[in-house]
Amino acid sequence: MAFDNGASAIAQGKVVKLAPSGADAGKTVVTAATSDVAFGVITEDSSGNGQAHVAVAGSGAIVLVEASATIALGAVVSPATNGRAVTATSGKASFGVALEAAAADGALIKVVLAPSARVI
Repeated sequence: MAFDNGASAIAQGKVVKLAPSGADAGKTVVTAATSDVAFGVITEDSSGNGQAHVAVAGSGAIVLVEASATIALGAVVSPATNGRAVTATSGKASFGVALEAAAADGALIKVVLAPSARVI
């Protein structure tokens, strides 16, 4: 699905949220903190102020996601800084399950998008 993109270009594999306020309100922007709730994942590179192709969280889609650190196969993942994913921890909103392991920061791995839920 295509959504309006914020002012910055966003690369494939980045986790995005909908900006709640400011100049980019209602547009897709990369997640900036582990407390963010993911809207979805960018499926192809997008330019600033253009259209972003997003696989929406909860859709069951299998997408490439950029890891923020090592992630184990089968781990539940949540948003991290810079639009990356991290292994979900207690109290954080998850958005999917890793179908591959990530060996390091910056690795692209397959993730199945599940409904967002808080990890307990």
